[in-house]
Formats: sequence, C-alpha cells, structure tokens
Amino acid sequence: MPFINDKLRAVQDNHRERDERERRTAAASRYKFDVQDVMEKLRASIYGQERALEAMEHMLMVVKAEISDPEKPLYIGLFLGPTGVGKTEIVKVLAEAIYGDRNHFCRVDMNTLSLEHYAAALTGAPPGYVGSKEGASVLDKEKIEGTYSRPGIILFDEIEKASHQVIQALLNVFDNGLMRMSSGSDVIDFKNTMIFMTSNLGAREIFQFTDRRFSYLFQRLTHYMQPKNWGNSNMEPLLEKLMKKKLERTFPPEYLNRMDDMIIFEWLRKTTMNRMIDKLMQQMLVRLGKHHCQLLLQESAVSFLMEEGYDKRYGGRAMKRALRKYVEVPLADRLIRRPDKEHAVTYKVERRGGESRLSFVEVSNNDDLS
Repeated sequence: MPFINDKLRAVQDNHRERDERERRTAAASRYKFDVQDVMEKLRASIYGQERALEAMEHMLMVVKAEISDPEKPLYIGLFLGPTGVGKTEIVKVLAEAIYGDRNHFCRVDMNTLSLEHYAAALTGAPPGYVGSKEGASVLDKEKIEGTYSRPGIILFDEIEKASHQVIQALLNVFDNGLMRMSSGSDVIDFKNTMIFMTSNLGAREIFQFTDRRFSYLFQRLTHYMQPKNWGNSNMEPLLEKLMKKKLERTFPPEYLNRMDDMIIFEWLRKTTMNRMIDKLMQQMLVRLGKHHCQLLLQESAVSFLMEEGYDKRYGGRAMKRALRKYVEVPLADRLIRRPDKEHAVTYKVERRGGESRLSFVEVSNNDDLS
C-alpha cells in the first residue's frame, strides 16, 4: 500500500521537524507552544482572513521569543468587523492550539458591563458593599494569568458596550499589567496574558464599501489602520476615516493608543463557503459516530447550501443555520424513526432538480456513492 506508506512517512517527517523546532527553541523560550503548529490550526479553521492570520503569526513570534515589554500584557489586540467572520473563533482556536481546550480562556461579554454600577462585576464590590468580602468577579484569574509555559488568554467581547468605568479599569491594565480588585486583597496579573477585544463598530460602513466597485478601499484600509498613519491625510481612504471617527467617538485616544493591533476582519467571500461546509460536515460526522451513521454530500447539495447559506451580513452563522435547516433537521427525523439503530447506515445527500430541499438516499457499501 504505497499511498499509506507515503502518508506515514510524511507524518513522521512532520513530527521530526516539529521536534527539531522545539529543541532549537527550548533554550530560548519558556513557552512550549510551537508557532507553526498553532498557525496550522488557525489556518485550518479561519477562512478569508489572511491579514488577521498574519497579525496572529507575528504576535505569536514575539511572545515565543519573549521580547515584549515585561511590565505590560503580552499582547493587546482589537478585532473590528461584522458578525460571523471569525473574530471570536480565532481566540477559541488559539486556546485549543495552546491548551488543547477551545474554552480555556476567560471570556467577558461587555454588554453585561454596560451600566456604570455594573463595573463592580469586573473588579469586585468595593469595601462596605454586599459581596465585598467574597471578591466576586467575572474574571477567571487562573485562565488570565496562564502558566509558566503557556500564556493566559482573555477576550472582551463587544468592547464598545462597556461603561466608561470599565474602560478606565482596562486602561490601567494596559499600562502596568495589573488589576487590583476593589477589596484590595487580591491582584490579577496580566503580564503573561494575551488580551483580545472584539467590536462590531463600523460593520455597516464596511458592508457598504466592500462592494466590488470599492474593494480597493478595503484592501488599503487594513494597511493604514495603524495609529501612526492617522495623521497623514494623503493616506487615509474614506472608509478608514469613517472607522477612525467611530473609534474616536467611542473610545478615548489614550485607550486606542495602547493597542498593539487594530485588525479589520473582512466579509466572508462566497469562495470560502466550500471550506466552511467541509469543516462543519466533519464536525457533524464526529457527532454521528454514536448513531452509526455517515453522510455523503454530493456536489449538488454543496451548491445548494452555498446558495441558501451565504449571507454577507451574517457570515458563518448564516451557513450554520442553513446546514441545520436543510441537513440536521431532516437527518434527525430519519435517525429517530430508524427501526434498527445498531445497523450502520450511509445517506447520500443531493439536490434533485430545482427542489427547495435536499434528498436523503440510503445507500449500502456496494452501491455507487459517486
């Protein structure tokens, strides 16, 4: 079986290369993750966001080399863009690549901290107030501080919804890498932490200007989003100016000035949907293992899902809804009504003619599966 032998040799070669990279960097860095391994996982899960992936690779290289300011967080990044394009997913995949668990990071939904008196949920109730002795906080100290060999990860989701008091508290963290709780008895150390923030600010403007007629503006936008370029009016495309104004109306300049990166995520292109469907189907096949069931998605079914599931406004979430409606729900009905649940079954999924649904045909291993 030459094909299998070739695959085995390729896997062994990859392992040897990874071991050699780790051996070369072991003496230079206390962090055990391998940058290229992490990037492989990110590129396999995040589609159509090359600029964001490039920024993540640069960030990981700096962290791995341990040359960032030791008195500040390892990284502070603001992810801008529409919903469903991978802003939160990129943090989950990063956590999975570093810790083996996509939920091993502290996530704070900032809409829960939108009112001034809710700021205590971040640093705990001040002395004399109910709950001050318990030091209750939405922050997970263990996940934020990380370990000696792995950096901590925190995500502030929808940062534009946070109250002014919360923004000020974060400003102190960006400056000295520490957050002292209101009780005064505890401190959370962010100096070993990668801080990520997401925001939907400017999503409408991006939607309007990523039309084909204005695509060149969007390509130039990410390059000129760095604060150092804001003072050069000759290099500010219209969309960048709109984004800058929105950011400055929402955040104080000293807050924006402490960002290492402000990354704009692009709208998902229809050309990326094939990869997304493939990934979602692989995840579904894992879940179907206990049902002794497999799915074979024909090209006609893939084309149908791309038509029904592509929506520029809602990104990957629209595709997940289409897959649920046209594949998961009909399949669930068949699995529930199966008389022999221990018998392995394979369904060939296809679109017949111009029907507005998909057909599920049960096939055996001897049938033509093409």
